[in-house]
Parts: sequence; C-alpha cells; structure tokens
Amino acid sequence: MRKSYVLAFMLIFIILSMPGIFAYTYLNIYIDSSGKAEFFGETNETRILRLPLGISVQDGEIRGTTQELTQKNGEIWTFYYSLTNAELKVILPDGTTVQNISNGEIFIERGRISVYFQDSLSVNYVINDIDEGPDFLIWLVILTVTGVIITYFYRQRIIGLFKPKIIYKKQRHKKDHIDLIKHVLNDREKLILGNLREVGKVKMSHLRKLCDIPKASFSRHIQELEKKKLVVRTGEGKNKFLELVTKI
Repeated sequence: MRKSYVLAFMLIFIILSMPGIFAYTYLNIYIDSSGKAEFFGETNETRILRLPLGISVQDGEIRGTTQELTQKNGEIWTFYYSLTNAELKVILPDGTTVQNISNGEIFIERGRISVYFQDSLSVNYVINDIDEGPDFLIWLVILTVTGVIITYFYRQRIIGLFKPKIIYKKQRHKKDHIDLIKHVLNDREKLILGNLREVGKVKMSHLRKLCDIPKASFSRHIQELEKKKLVVRTGEGKNKFLELVTKI
C-alpha cells in the first residue's frame, strides 16, 4: 500500500515537472503597410521564448515591435513566424489580398484579414493601392463645379433644409442616445468594452486578465453585456471568444 502512494506521488511530480504541459501563450500580431509587426499578448511560460529582436516579456505580458518577420519581393509580402505551444492571431494591413497560406483559419475583422493559427504560419500577401490617376481628378473637378452651380440656383431650398429647428432635434436625439449608453453601463462594463474594442475578437480568459477583474464578477458583467446586445460569445470550453456586436 505504501509503495502505491509513493508511485502515485512520483507520477504526479513527473507530470507537473514536464515543461509546457500547463503552459500557454496567446499573441495578437498587428502588421502595418510597411511590414512592421506589433506584438500584443500574454504567457505563463517560464522558459525563454523564441521572440524576435524588439519583442520582450515582462510580468507575463508580451510587447514590442519588429521588422524581422516580413520580407518583400516585388509586390508580394511574406510573413513567417514560429512559436511552439502558442495560439496566435496575425492581423494583416488594410487592402490586403492573401496569395498563399501554410495553415490556419482566415477571418475578416473590421475590414482587415486576420489569420488564427498555432505554432507556425507562413503567408504571402499583396497590399492593393488605391488608384488616384488623372481620371479621378477630372471627375472630382466636374463634381465640384456641378455642386457649385446647383448650390447657386437652389440656395434657398438648400438653406431651408438646414433650419435651426431641425438641427436642434437631431443634436438632441444624438445627445439622448449618448446619455442613455452612459447611464446603463457601469465602470467595469466600460472597461471591458474599451479593451474589447482595442484588441478585437479575443479569448475570454485573455480579456479577463487584461481587465484585471475577478472571474466570477467578469462572467456576471459579460452576461449583462450580452443581455444589452453589446457583445457576443462564440466557441466552447477553453476556446470561447468574445467580440463586440456594435460600436459604443
């Protein structure tokens, strides 16, 4: 019987001593049009993480910017990064078209392409420029001249559209809406929405740590925000994500 206790204790000790078994690392990597990557994440890893130059870990928070992860060949950009036992999201620049991707899942968030992946990712993409050639300038001049002519001949009707009474009603309606939002949200709910708007779609556990709110209280506030139709939860178990339904 005593041998059984000893063996059980040794087994538990071995499991707890195994590196990375209860470790986690979450990362959001924002890439701009110049190829610079900004890191925003957290980890409980005690070993030295393989992080690029310019990225550091302090008190479990991963922060910094680097230019080492992207390369450009002609019009095609290439992003590559590898980090073992990590869940990562890379957010590509505005106007991006993905040419090739090694793994992961692609989503559209706030008009930008995001890729969720684990451990490693290689993606080729192109940033589409907005063409503002001579044709655009010609149409801009034509529309400007047309607007001036219409304003001159119909100025009385246009002035009538902007009477003080109408402007007052619109401004008061907008003010009432803003006051209503401030009235129904408490300080912690505003903190949750502010962090959620900053990081976008994110794991609930990550968001709770960013807000530094106890787990029970955090769950209660999330339920209240769901009732107010301001946030929505997706996923199950440890893979529950949270995102905004509407902008405040």
